[in-house]
Amino acid sequence: MITIYYIILSSLFFTLVIGAVLGTIYRKELAIQERAVYYFGIDKVKNEKQKKDSQLMLSLKKFNDRVKQLIAKVISAQRQKELEQRLREAGYPLKLKAIDFRFLQVLIGSILFLLVYLLVGKADANFFSTLFLAGITAALGIYYPSFYLSSIIKKRRFEIQKSMPDFFDMVNLSIEAGMGLDAAIIKVCNQTKGPLSEEFLQTIEDMKLGKSRREALADLRKRVPVPQFQSIITSLIQADLLGVGMAKVLRSLTERIREQRTQFAREQAMKAPVKMIFPMMFFIFPAIFIVLLGPLVIYMLETFL
Repeated sequence: MITIYYIILSSLFFTLVIGAVLGTIYRKELAIQERAVYYFGIDKVKNEKQKKDSQLMLSLKKFNDRVKQLIAKVISAQRQKELEQRLREAGYPLKLKAIDFRFLQVLIGSILFLLVYLLVGKADANFFSTLFLAGITAALGIYYPSFYLSSIIKKRRFEIQKSMPDFFDMVNLSIEAGMGLDAAIIKVCNQTKGPLSEEFLQTIEDMKLGKSRREALADLRKRVPVPQFQSIITSLIQADLLGVGMAKVLRSLTERIREQRTQFAREQAMKAPVKMIFPMMFFIFPAIFIVLLGPLVIYMLETFL
């Protein structure tokens, strides 16, 4: 009887969770479908089926919105701003906002808590130990999206830092060929893919919406917290203020970037021997000692014992 109760409860919970996730993902499509039905109408044969589906999705969407409103009340404005900044640095994975990301964390933690509680509870374990284990698993599930977001941010920063020399070289060549700075950036962004091109395309879009070049570049400097990249954008803003030729500025900047990249490679090469000490101590040296001293130990044991 208890097993059937667990199965029914878990099935109901997973149905609500999956419906909430689908309602979040297909929220725009549902809104478009509702407006299309309201203004244009649909066939009578499909009307009843779509009404049932839309009512179910609307109820799940309402549940999803209520949970998000509760999360928004719990999170402070400062924490929400910091999380929004981290999501911006990561390039908005899955197009998630701060509240959506917190909702995803709560969702993963709830699923893991219920799974562990049901699986361990069937083994007739102690209630407090089961609750403790489920709580630890839920905490790990809540923390994992934040850890994954940090890894995405680190990877994206590395990709930006890696692609800077080639990107600005191509922009410099386009400017020397007679193009303006904005046209050269658009051309290079269309020819190359990556986070750096995405950030510059966002800057061009901001300029099209009415921002000046200095304001758009200042916003770009805030969005990408890479020190080398921020120094380059600062130099471009100063060159724009002083009226200096962009070709000369970019040429000197690309040379400086390549020098810094060479120094970074040398620094990583100098760190390699230190990083190799612990793998050698725990994995390589014991095997060498076993191969070299193993026969001697066996001979001594046979001789003295």
